[in-house]
Amino acid sequence: MRTYPVKKTIKINETYVMETLKSRNLEFQQEGDHIISSYPGLKKIELWTDGKKLYVETETDTQYSNPGETIKFFNNLLEALTGYTTKERKKLISK
Repeated sequence: MRTYPVKKTIKINETYVMETLKSRNLEFQQEGDHIISSYPGLKKIELWTDGKKLYVETETDTQYSNPGETIKFFNNLLEALTGYTTKERKKLISK
């Protein structure tokens, strides 16, 4: 599981996460306060929030032949959800 900080300008909640997934044409299901989806290369993407941070757990599909596309998609998804680019997230996490 990974924890990601969210910009204060983003009101992160379950609805926001679901709308972001819908805007990327991803199917998902809600189990309690966790939202579960998938993408080619990721068997499972489990997302939840406490209103301040985003928590993500993934399960990788090792048989998928184009991991570069999956990484790019996942980084773009995280940027949409947290408001931080990959570089900004790395800088925040390394503090």
